[in-house]
Amino acid sequence: MSYKVFQLEPYVGQEELANLTKSINDGWLTEGPFSKKFIEGVKDMTGAKHALLAANGTLALYLMYLAIGIEPGDEVICPSFTFNATASPLAIIGAKPVFVDIKEDDLQIDPEMIEAVITPKTKAIVPVHIYGQSCDMDPIMEIAKKHNLLVIEDAAQGFGVFYKEKHTGTIGHCGMISFFADKTITCGEGAVVLTNDDELFEKLKLVRNQGRPNSGTFIHPSLGMNFRMTDLQCGVGVAQLAKFPEIKERKTKNFELYHAWLKDVPQVKFVGLSKDSNFIPFRVNIRVERLEELLQFMEDNQLQTRRLFYPLHKQPCYSYLGYQENDFPVANKAYDEGLSLPVHLGLKREDIELICDTIISFYG
Repeated sequence: MSYKVFQLEPYVGQEELANLTKSINDGWLTEGPFSKKFIEGVKDMTGAKHALLAANGTLALYLMYLAIGIEPGDEVICPSFTFNATASPLAIIGAKPVFVDIKEDDLQIDPEMIEAVITPKTKAIVPVHIYGQSCDMDPIMEIAKKHNLLVIEDAAQGFGVFYKEKHTGTIGHCGMISFFADKTITCGEGAVVLTNDDELFEKLKLVRNQGRPNSGTFIHPSLGMNFRMTDLQCGVGVAQLAKFPEIKERKTKNFELYHAWLKDVPQVKFVGLSKDSNFIPFRVNIRVERLEELLQFMEDNQLQTRRLFYPLHKQPCYSYLGYQENDFPVANKAYDEGLSLPVHLGLKREDIELICDTIISFYG
Protein backbone atom coordinates (compact mmCIF):
# COMPACT_ATOMS: atom_id res chain seq x y z
CA MET A 1 0.00 0.00 0.00
CA SER A 2 1.11 3.57 -0.67
CA TYR A 3 0.86 5.49 2.59
CA LYS A 4 0.38 9.20 3.18
CA VAL A 5 2.20 8.88 6.52
CA PHE A 6 4.68 6.15 7.42
CA GLN A 7 5.49 4.83 10.89
CA LEU A 8 9.22 5.30 10.44
CA GLU A 9 11.54 7.65 8.60
CA PRO A 10 15.19 7.68 9.77
CA TYR A 11 16.63 11.16 10.22
CA VAL A 12 19.78 10.81 8.11
CA GLY A 13 21.38 13.10 5.54
CA GLN A 14 24.59 14.69 4.35
CA GLU A 15 26.38 14.43 7.70
CA GLU A 16 26.04 10.65 7.76
CA LEU A 17 26.96 10.42 4.07
CA ALA A 18 30.11 12.48 4.63
CA ASN A 19 31.28 10.15 7.39
CA LEU A 20 30.57 7.06 5.28
CA THR A 21 32.58 8.57 2.44
CA LYS A 22 35.46 9.35 4.79
CA SER A 23 35.51 5.78 6.10
CA ILE A 24 35.67 4.40 2.58
CA ASN A 25 38.29 6.89 1.42
CA ASP A 26 40.43 6.25 4.50
CA GLY A 27 40.10 2.47 4.16
CA TRP A 28 38.48 1.96 7.58
CA LEU A 29 35.62 -0.46 7.05
CA THR A 30 35.92 -2.50 10.24
CA GLU A 31 36.40 -0.97 13.69
CA GLY A 32 38.55 2.15 13.56
CA PRO A 33 38.52 5.91 14.25
CA PHE A 34 34.75 6.37 14.05
CA SER A 35 34.20 3.40 16.36
CA LYS A 36 36.43 4.99 19.00
CA LYS A 37 34.75 8.38 18.59
CA PHE A 38 31.28 6.84 18.78
CA ILE A 39 32.12 4.86 21.92
CA GLU A 40 33.47 7.96 23.64
CA GLY A 41 30.37 9.91 22.67
CA VAL A 42 28.10 7.21 24.09
CA LYS A 43 30.12 7.07 27.33
CA ASP A 44 29.93 10.85 27.69
CA MET A 45 26.17 10.72 27.15
CA THR A 46 25.42 7.82 29.49
CA GLY A 47 28.13 8.23 32.12
CA ALA A 48 29.04 4.55 31.78
CA LYS A 49 32.58 3.57 32.83
CA HIS A 50 32.85 0.96 30.06
CA ALA A 51 31.14 0.55 26.70
CA LEU A 52 31.43 -2.09 23.99
CA LEU A 53 29.84 -2.13 20.54
CA ALA A 54 27.74 -5.04 19.32
CA ALA A 55 26.26 -5.92 15.94
CA ASN A 56 22.64 -5.39 17.04
CA GLY A 57 20.45 -5.28 20.12
CA THR A 58 19.59 -8.98 20.09
CA LEU A 59 23.25 -10.00 19.96
CA ALA A 60 24.08 -7.41 22.63
CA LEU A 61 21.62 -9.16 24.95
CA TYR A 62 23.06 -12.55 24.01
CA LEU A 63 26.57 -11.23 24.67
CA MET A 64 25.58 -9.96 28.12
CA TYR A 65 23.79 -13.20 29.02
CA LEU A 66 26.86 -15.24 28.07
CA ALA A 67 29.37 -12.95 29.78
CA ILE A 68 27.40 -12.67 33.00
CA GLY A 69 27.15 -16.45 33.24
CA ILE A 70 23.58 -17.39 32.32
CA GLU A 71 23.59 -21.16 31.86
CA PRO A 72 21.15 -23.92 30.83
CA GLY A 73 18.59 -24.45 33.58
CA ASP A 74 18.87 -20.93 35.00
CA GLU A 75 15.71 -18.87 35.33
CA VAL A 76 15.68 -15.22 34.28
CA ILE A 77 12.78 -12.86 35.02
CA CYS A 78 11.61 -10.36 32.40
CA PRO A 79 8.33 -8.67 31.44
CA SER A 80 5.96 -10.42 29.08
CA PHE A 81 5.31 -7.05 27.44
CA THR A 82 8.49 -6.62 25.38
CA PHE A 83 10.00 -7.48 22.01
CA ASN A 84 10.95 -11.12 21.48
CA ALA A 85 14.70 -10.35 21.56
CA THR A 86 14.62 -9.87 25.34
CA ALA A 87 13.84 -13.54 25.91
CA SER A 88 14.90 -15.44 22.79
CA PRO A 89 18.66 -15.47 23.58
CA LEU A 90 17.84 -16.89 27.00
CA ALA A 91 15.88 -19.74 25.43
CA ILE A 92 18.69 -20.37 22.92
CA ILE A 93 21.19 -20.63 25.78
CA GLY A 94 18.88 -23.14 27.47
CA ALA A 95 17.78 -20.87 30.31
CA LYS A 96 14.11 -20.40 31.17
CA PRO A 97 12.53 -16.99 30.60
CA VAL A 98 10.12 -16.27 33.45
CA PHE A 99 7.54 -13.66 32.52
CA VAL A 100 5.84 -11.14 34.80
CA ASP A 101 3.14 -8.57 34.13
CA ILE A 102 3.49 -4.81 33.74
CA LYS A 103 2.06 -1.71 35.41
CA GLU A 104 -1.23 -0.35 34.15
CA ASP A 105 -0.14 3.29 33.88
CA ASP A 106 3.25 3.33 32.13
CA LEU A 107 3.49 -0.29 30.83
CA GLN A 108 6.86 -0.87 32.55
CA ILE A 109 7.65 -4.10 34.41
CA ASP A 110 5.77 -4.27 37.72
CA PRO A 111 8.32 -4.69 40.53
CA GLU A 112 5.59 -6.01 42.82
CA MET A 113 5.24 -9.08 40.60
CA ILE A 114 8.91 -10.10 40.72
CA GLU A 115 9.44 -11.69 44.13
CA ALA A 116 6.53 -14.10 43.69
CA VAL A 117 8.30 -15.87 40.79
CA ILE A 118 11.80 -16.08 42.32
CA THR A 119 12.97 -19.66 42.87
CA PRO A 120 16.31 -21.26 43.79
CA LYS A 121 17.02 -21.41 40.04
CA THR A 122 16.55 -17.66 39.47
CA LYS A 123 19.79 -16.05 38.27
CA ALA A 124 18.84 -12.60 37.01
CA ILE A 125 16.20 -9.94 36.36
CA VAL A 126 15.94 -8.20 32.99
CA PRO A 127 13.97 -4.95 33.30
CA VAL A 128 13.01 -3.52 29.90
CA HIS A 129 12.79 0.25 29.55
CA ILE A 130 9.77 0.54 27.26
CA TYR A 131 8.89 3.31 24.80
CA GLY A 132 11.40 5.99 25.75
CA GLN A 133 11.15 6.03 29.54
CA SER A 134 12.62 4.08 32.43
CA CYS A 135 11.38 1.29 34.65
CA ASP A 136 11.16 1.97 38.37
CA MET A 137 14.66 0.70 39.09
CA ASP A 138 15.05 1.28 42.85
CA PRO A 139 12.70 -1.54 43.97
CA ILE A 140 14.12 -3.83 41.28
CA MET A 141 17.67 -3.27 42.52
CA GLU A 142 16.52 -3.83 46.12
CA ILE A 143 14.91 -7.16 45.20
CA ALA A 144 18.04 -8.19 43.31
CA LYS A 145 20.28 -7.35 46.27
CA LYS A 146 17.98 -9.16 48.71
CA HIS A 147 18.03 -12.36 46.63
CA ASN A 148 21.59 -12.04 45.26
CA LEU A 149 20.42 -11.72 41.66
CA LEU A 150 22.02 -10.08 38.64
CA VAL A 151 20.29 -7.17 36.86
CA ILE A 152 20.68 -6.91 33.08
CA GLU A 153 18.94 -3.89 31.56
CA ASP A 154 17.29 -4.03 28.15
CA ALA A 155 17.44 -0.32 27.30
CA ALA A 156 17.03 -0.86 23.55
CA GLN A 157 14.61 2.09 23.40
CA GLY A 158 16.30 4.05 26.18
CA PHE A 159 18.92 6.29 24.60
CA GLY A 160 18.89 9.65 26.41
CA VAL A 161 16.59 8.30 29.13
CA PHE A 162 17.57 8.84 32.77
CA TYR A 163 16.18 7.38 35.98
CA LYS A 164 16.94 9.66 38.92
CA GLU A 165 19.93 11.10 37.03
CA LYS A 166 21.31 7.68 36.04
CA HIS A 167 21.16 6.72 32.38
CA THR A 168 19.27 3.55 31.53
CA GLY A 169 21.65 0.66 31.01
CA THR A 170 24.07 1.89 33.71
CA ILE A 171 22.01 1.07 36.82
CA GLY A 172 22.22 -2.73 36.87
CA HIS A 173 25.26 -4.95 36.39
CA CYS A 174 25.17 -4.24 32.66
CA GLY A 175 22.78 -2.98 30.01
CA MET A 176 22.40 -2.42 26.32
CA ILE A 177 21.07 0.29 23.97
CA SER A 178 20.03 -0.46 20.38
CA PHE A 179 20.77 1.64 17.30
CA PHE A 180 18.32 -0.07 14.93
CA ALA A 181 16.64 2.07 12.27
CA ASP A 182 13.63 3.01 14.42
CA LYS A 183 15.61 3.92 17.55
CA THR A 184 16.19 7.45 18.87
CA ILE A 185 19.55 7.56 17.15
CA THR A 186 20.44 4.96 14.54
CA CYS A 187 23.39 3.28 12.87
CA GLY A 188 21.04 1.20 10.69
CA GLU A 189 21.91 -1.73 12.95
CA GLY A 190 24.11 -1.95 16.02
CA ALA A 191 24.06 -1.63 19.79
CA VAL A 192 26.22 -0.77 22.76
CA VAL A 193 26.76 -2.74 25.96
CA LEU A 194 27.35 -0.64 29.09
CA THR A 195 28.80 -1.61 32.46
CA ASN A 196 30.57 -0.03 35.43
CA ASP A 197 32.01 -3.39 36.53
CA ASP A 198 35.71 -3.80 35.62
CA GLU A 199 35.73 -7.60 35.91
CA LEU A 200 32.56 -7.99 33.86
CA PHE A 201 33.97 -5.64 31.22
CA GLU A 202 36.94 -7.98 30.72
CA LYS A 203 34.58 -10.94 30.29
CA LEU A 204 32.44 -9.00 27.82
CA LYS A 205 35.52 -8.15 25.75
CA LEU A 206 36.51 -11.80 25.50
CA VAL A 207 33.06 -13.08 24.53
CA ARG A 208 32.59 -10.26 22.03
CA ASN A 209 35.90 -10.70 20.19
CA GLN A 210 36.49 -14.40 19.56
CA GLY A 211 37.74 -15.07 23.11
CA ARG A 212 40.66 -12.64 22.92
CA PRO A 213 41.12 -9.27 24.66
CA ASN A 214 42.27 -7.47 21.49
CA SER A 215 42.09 -7.94 17.74
CA GLY A 216 45.24 -8.75 15.80
CA THR A 217 46.28 -11.75 17.86
CA PHE A 218 45.69 -15.43 17.11
CA ILE A 219 45.92 -16.48 20.76
CA HIS A 220 42.45 -17.09 22.21
CA PRO A 221 42.43 -17.44 26.02
CA SER A 222 38.76 -18.38 26.06
CA LEU A 223 35.82 -19.14 23.81
CA GLY A 224 34.07 -16.22 22.20
CA MET A 225 32.16 -15.02 19.17
CA ASN A 226 32.15 -12.02 16.82
CA PHE A 227 29.68 -9.35 17.96
CA ARG A 228 31.51 -6.34 16.48
CA MET A 229 30.17 -3.34 14.55
CA THR A 230 31.83 -1.67 11.57
CA ASP A 231 33.40 1.78 11.29
CA LEU A 232 30.86 2.54 8.58
CA GLN A 233 28.01 2.11 11.04
CA CYS A 234 29.85 4.11 13.69
CA GLY A 235 30.40 6.96 11.23
CA VAL A 236 26.63 7.15 10.94
CA GLY A 237 26.39 6.95 14.73
CA VAL A 238 28.82 9.85 15.26
CA ALA A 239 26.67 12.06 13.01
CA GLN A 240 23.55 10.92 14.86
CA LEU A 241 25.01 11.78 18.26
CA ALA A 242 25.54 15.34 17.07
CA LYS A 243 21.88 15.48 15.99
CA PHE A 244 20.48 14.09 19.24
CA PRO A 245 19.54 17.46 20.82
CA GLU A 246 17.52 18.32 17.70
CA ILE A 247 15.98 14.82 17.59
CA LYS A 248 14.95 15.08 21.23
CA GLU A 249 13.45 18.57 20.78
CA ARG A 250 11.49 17.81 17.63
CA LYS A 251 10.16 14.46 18.84
CA THR A 252 8.99 16.15 22.03
CA LYS A 253 7.20 18.85 20.00
CA ASN A 254 5.54 16.18 17.86
CA PHE A 255 4.34 14.39 20.99
CA GLU A 256 2.96 17.65 22.35
CA LEU A 257 0.99 18.23 19.14
CA TYR A 258 -0.62 14.79 19.40
CA HIS A 259 -1.43 15.40 23.05
CA ALA A 260 -2.97 18.80 22.37
CA TRP A 261 -5.24 17.46 19.63
CA LEU A 262 -6.27 14.14 21.20
CA LYS A 263 -6.29 14.77 24.96
CA ASP A 264 -10.00 15.60 25.02
CA VAL A 265 -11.13 12.62 22.92
CA PRO A 266 -12.85 10.37 25.50
CA GLN A 267 -12.07 7.16 23.57
CA VAL A 268 -8.31 7.91 23.62
CA LYS A 269 -5.98 7.65 26.62
CA PHE A 270 -2.25 8.35 26.51
CA VAL A 271 0.13 5.87 28.15
CA GLY A 272 1.26 7.40 31.44
CA LEU A 273 4.68 8.87 32.12
CA SER A 274 6.99 7.51 34.82
CA LYS A 275 7.53 10.02 37.65
CA ASP A 276 11.25 9.29 38.14
CA SER A 277 12.20 9.21 34.46
CA ASN A 278 12.53 11.75 31.72
CA PHE A 279 10.77 10.98 28.44
CA ILE A 280 12.27 10.71 24.96
CA PRO A 281 9.25 9.91 22.75
CA PHE A 282 9.93 6.60 20.99
CA ARG A 283 6.47 6.61 19.50
CA VAL A 284 3.24 8.20 20.67
CA ASN A 285 1.44 5.38 22.45
CA ILE A 286 -2.27 5.56 23.12
CA ARG A 287 -4.97 3.18 24.33
CA VAL A 288 -8.21 3.33 22.42
CA GLU A 289 -11.67 1.85 22.19
CA ARG A 290 -12.51 -0.44 19.24
CA LEU A 291 -8.86 -0.82 18.29
CA GLU A 292 -9.31 -3.32 15.45
CA GLU A 293 -11.86 -1.11 13.70
CA LEU A 294 -9.70 1.99 14.17
CA LEU A 295 -6.66 0.21 12.72
CA GLN A 296 -8.58 -0.72 9.62
CA PHE A 297 -10.02 2.80 9.30
CA MET A 298 -6.56 4.35 9.46
CA GLU A 299 -5.13 1.87 6.96
CA ASP A 300 -8.04 2.60 4.64
CA ASN A 301 -7.05 6.26 4.91
CA GLN A 302 -3.44 5.43 3.98
CA LEU A 303 -2.00 5.93 7.45
CA GLN A 304 0.44 3.20 8.41
CA THR A 305 -0.40 1.68 11.78
CA ARG A 306 1.46 -0.25 14.47
CA ARG A 307 0.11 -2.00 17.53
CA LEU A 308 1.85 -2.30 20.89
CA PHE A 309 3.87 -5.41 21.71
CA TYR A 310 2.29 -8.83 21.33
CA PRO A 311 3.05 -10.27 24.81
CA LEU A 312 5.63 -13.01 25.05
CA HIS A 313 3.36 -15.35 27.02
CA LYS A 314 1.10 -15.45 23.94
CA GLN A 315 3.95 -16.11 21.48
CA PRO A 316 3.91 -19.56 19.83
CA CYS A 317 7.67 -19.97 20.37
CA TYR A 318 7.17 -19.89 24.17
CA SER A 319 4.13 -22.17 24.31
CA TYR A 320 6.30 -24.83 25.97
CA LEU A 321 6.45 -22.64 29.09
CA GLY A 322 2.77 -23.33 29.73
CA TYR A 323 1.56 -19.86 30.68
CA GLN A 324 -2.16 -19.21 30.91
CA GLU A 325 -3.83 -16.31 29.11
CA ASN A 326 -5.21 -14.80 32.33
CA ASP A 327 -1.78 -14.78 34.05
CA PHE A 328 -0.98 -11.38 32.47
CA PRO A 329 -4.12 -9.23 32.39
CA VAL A 330 -2.33 -5.87 32.04
CA ALA A 331 -0.09 -6.99 29.17
CA ASN A 332 -3.12 -8.50 27.43
CA LYS A 333 -5.07 -5.29 27.85
CA ALA A 334 -2.19 -3.18 26.54
CA TYR A 335 -2.07 -5.26 23.37
CA ASP A 336 -5.85 -5.28 22.96
CA GLU A 337 -6.11 -1.51 23.30
CA GLY A 338 -2.70 -0.13 22.30
CA LEU A 339 -1.80 1.86 19.21
CA SER A 340 1.58 3.43 18.36
CA LEU A 341 1.54 6.66 16.36
CA PRO A 342 4.61 7.89 14.45
CA VAL A 343 6.78 10.57 16.04
CA HIS A 344 9.76 10.67 13.63
CA LEU A 345 11.36 13.86 12.36
CA GLY A 346 10.02 13.39 8.85
CA LEU A 347 6.53 14.30 10.08
CA LYS A 348 5.10 17.68 9.18
CA ARG A 349 2.57 19.44 11.37
CA GLU A 350 -0.12 18.66 8.81
CA ASP A 351 0.76 14.94 8.95
CA ILE A 352 0.10 14.87 12.69
CA GLU A 353 -3.07 16.88 12.17
CA LEU A 354 -4.23 14.39 9.53
CA ILE A 355 -3.62 11.44 11.86
CA CYS A 356 -5.47 13.12 14.73
CA ASP A 357 -8.36 14.25 12.54
CA THR A 358 -8.70 10.70 11.21
CA ILE A 359 -8.90 9.29 14.74
CA ILE A 360 -11.38 11.96 15.79
CA SER A 361 -13.54 11.39 12.71
CA PHE A 362 -13.57 7.63 13.40
CA TYR A 363 -15.14 8.25 16.81
CA GLY A 364 -17.60 10.68 15.31
